[in-house]
Amino acid sequence: MDRISELPKEILHRILYFLSQKDAVRTSVLSKSWRYIWCTRPNLDFSHKSFKGDKTKFLSVVDKTLQHYCNQRLCLEEFRLCMLGDDSADQESVLFFDKWIPLLTSMGVKDFQLSIIAEQSVRGIIDLHVVLKAESLTLLWLYNCNLGQNIPENIPFVRLQELQLCNVLIKNEIVDKIISSCPLLTTMLFLDCEGLKTIKLEKKLQQYLKHFYFSKAAAIKRKETIIEIDAPTLETLETLMIFDTRIQFHGHKFSNLKDLNLQRVVAFSNSIRQSQLCIDAPNIKSFRYSGFVIPSVVFTPTTRTSNFRLFIRDVDDAQSWLLRLSKLIQSSRSSKLFLNIGQLSRNNVQIQEDILVQDIINGGNKPVVVDHLVLKIDHLPLFMSVLNGLFCICRPRKITPSWFLQERNWNKRRKLKEVGKVLCKIQKMRKSGNQEIWQDLEDLTVEGFDESRRKWQNLQVTTMLSESALLDFDRFQFRLRWSDQDCESTSKLLES
Repeated sequence: MDRISELPKEILHRILYFLSQKDAVRTSVLSKSWRYIWCTRPNLDFSHKSFKGDKTKFLSVVDKTLQHYCNQRLCLEEFRLCMLGDDSADQESVLFFDKWIPLLTSMGVKDFQLSIIAEQSVRGIIDLHVVLKAESLTLLWLYNCNLGQNIPENIPFVRLQELQLCNVLIKNEIVDKIISSCPLLTTMLFLDCEGLKTIKLEKKLQQYLKHFYFSKAAAIKRKETIIEIDAPTLETLETLMIFDTRIQFHGHKFSNLKDLNLQRVVAFSNSIRQSQLCIDAPNIKSFRYSGFVIPSVVFTPTTRTSNFRLFIRDVDDAQSWLLRLSKLIQSSRSSKLFLNIGQLSRNNVQIQEDILVQDIINGGNKPVVVDHLVLKIDHLPLFMSVLNGLFCICRPRKITPSWFLQERNWNKRRKLKEVGKVLCKIQKMRKSGNQEIWQDLEDLTVEGFDESRRKWQNLQVTTMLSESALLDFDRFQFRLRWSDQDCESTSKLLES
């Protein structure tokens, strides 16, 4: 017996709820009792991808379906629409929106999610006065669109929870008005939005905000953009990702922040550049950072991962740079730590190793275990002094050498030759360098990644000089073993 078909209609609707619109329609061939169930389920999900580029047919099907729901007085709780937006069919879409949005309101739709994607190189123009009439809108995602010049008087987005704008041409005033009209926003994403230069986050407007993402448009200079964050009042904020802009913190305590990603940002206060980026995030789980300025961060002892991508350029005081780096990684010593250091300077870097070592001793600490250290080398002879300074403050378990852009033009033979140079330099420093630093290094091996077996393999010096190394291995790394007991115990803790 077909017991499923005998279930109440409400349960059958619940089953169909989890299917796509296309699969829901396919259930009509199961039996007579299933033939029209899909036509009455309380959620609709339409995507232009199912119509293979036939936008006219797509709009017609959506229109007939909504009209059917309205005529039959059927319950529609959720309506999801993903469509293409372009200049050629813009007027046709506007006419349908003028008709659909009042229908959604009259049917009492609680959850309306709209995604408009313009695939052409020229951004499709979306009429804000039409789109912004939808009071039931909970998600708005626009990609490669132009929101026009007119600012509507009223934006009734009282239910909007997710706002995602990617590669959108929009005025800053429109974004400000949308944000101020959306008290329930939990997610805001702005990627490569031309015209958007300033955003201010504060509790009175974003009291439910959990996730914030921002990356400036390539056409806008970094000095023209700024993100202001009233940190102490944003108690719900869990994810903060900001790329290529200036940031201004009003307070530094993020009580509930769990994921922080800051890439190529500049901290500002009263339009004056600061050398320190101060963040107090006691509950953070993951921190990724890239930049020339080393931030000052307070972590919880249970932080899981920390990933720092830092650059040394023509600085007057490399010593101070390394001391700040030491404090940063000391605050992250209980997490799985990744360091990516790029040396951009061709000037001689003066580092007093004794001062670095003594600073750690004075603080009652030991060098910090770094799970993986990537060294981006621009000028090998100068960078070895930087490596010596790094070994004063940390104990890397793995080191991967890299050579910025020039590595792209190297064949395997040249890459292996450069790895050999780094190995010779490290071995020479190990014998003749400061023994207070190098005496804890018990073992140093070179590993090559076997592409056929998809695993790392130990290499002997003789193997490195053979032709087999050129054939089998494309990537190389150094593995180090230290005798420092504190490092060993921390290393085992991280592995567990």
